[in-house]
Amino acid sequence: MYFLFNGLDKAVEEINKVSSVRLVSHLDADGISAAAIALSALTRAGKRVHLSIKKQITPEIIEELKKEENELFLFTDLGSGYMELLENLGKACNCKIIVCDHHIPSSKKDSALIQINPVLEGMKEDEISGAGVTYFLANKMNPANKDLIFLAIVGAIGDIQDENWEMNGINENIVKEAVKMGFVRKEKGIRLFGRMNRPVHKALEYSTNPYIPGISGDESAAIQFLSNLGIELKNGETWRTLKDLSNEETKKLATAIICERIREKESCPEEIFGDIYTIKINNERMDAREMATSLNACGRMDQASIGVLSVLGFNSLDKMSGILSGYRKMITKYIKWVKENKEKIQETSYAYYINAGEEIHENFIGTIISICHKSSILNGGKIIFGMAETEDGKIKVSARAPKNLIERGLNLKDMLSELTQDYDGYGGGHVAAAGAFIPKGKEKEFTDSCENYLKGKL
Repeated sequence: MYFLFNGLDKAVEEINKVSSVRLVSHLDADGISAAAIALSALTRAGKRVHLSIKKQITPEIIEELKKEENELFLFTDLGSGYMELLENLGKACNCKIIVCDHHIPSSKKDSALIQINPVLEGMKEDEISGAGVTYFLANKMNPANKDLIFLAIVGAIGDIQDENWEMNGINENIVKEAVKMGFVRKEKGIRLFGRMNRPVHKALEYSTNPYIPGISGDESAAIQFLSNLGIELKNGETWRTLKDLSNEETKKLATAIICERIREKESCPEEIFGDIYTIKINNERMDAREMATSLNACGRMDQASIGVLSVLGFNSLDKMSGILSGYRKMITKYIKWVKENKEKIQETSYAYYINAGEEIHENFIGTIISICHKSSILNGGKIIFGMAETEDGKIKVSARAPKNLIERGLNLKDMLSELTQDYDGYGGGHVAAAGAFIPKGKEKEFTDSCENYLKGKL
């Protein structure tokens, strides 16, 4: 099963011509899943592969790649938003460039790039993930690569696309095919991290998506929450996990979490109870949502290689557990900073501006504003902009927009792409979630530009 996206045949033709491939992918869960698919498919085909995981395509990265000697470039889960930069790279290196992406292309003009992108065929960017697009390339290279289909699901979950399976047919078909082939098991349950192997109270403590006010990030509060519900933490000397709970206990816990969220104006029950996807790596079963979270942690903690190797079964999953623990501590620390420094957050009619400077690491600013966007930490209904200083002295901007403003015609990707041109910056991403880089010292000017843009648009 694969969709005949334009560019698949040409991409396979070019791959078959070379002995080595330079692979570049994004650092989030979708990007790492896509990288793992491509790496596995290419090595199975006998190709030498040099892989890099990047936060974003920048002019500096392009200049570094130009210095290398490569036969072919393959970009996964990034690239379409930076077509001019990649075309420049292809000309400078005199080699072909393949892009497997689902982000909105920066240009609709004819390009020398080989682009496999559903948006170019009239689909929406959230109908399939970057890992899903890369899976179809792998499957076109060799149908034996169908065993990598579980990674397409992990990538889609990492991009929060599982909230609307019924609305996007490609992902739904991928799930059906994966279940039919036995690579994924689908069932109903509480959608919290750590369902398979973490104590119930730790699953509650570590839950950031969905966010549980007063419990997420607080172990003692999670223990007290369960105690109040009469749910035992242990069976003898063994900690109980979510899968150990009876049906009655599961319903009681789900109801209590929903009530807690409604009390704090977070009334989305479908985020708590729904479809759960179990995958198998080295005969060890794992929740696909947990894997997506773990891969995202590896990327944000600069340990993407551990994620790639682990998800392909070449590394112990225990290594990711340690990385995830550190990741959770950082998330808790940064959320605490936002809660305790609300006076430093600028609020306007349409948006919040969190200028964190060095208080929040650039790798985490997007994750933190996503949590704020999906929780009651800041009042809903507004765009949230997060700004953090980068290691090379720039300012990274991440933005998330609520559904009500998207329905009124707002497109964050277009907005940031347009505004950053005035500041010698660059931006890209999705309609409702986008990012950009601007020079340090231009934060106030950029904020003013955003306000003028939003007033004109909304």
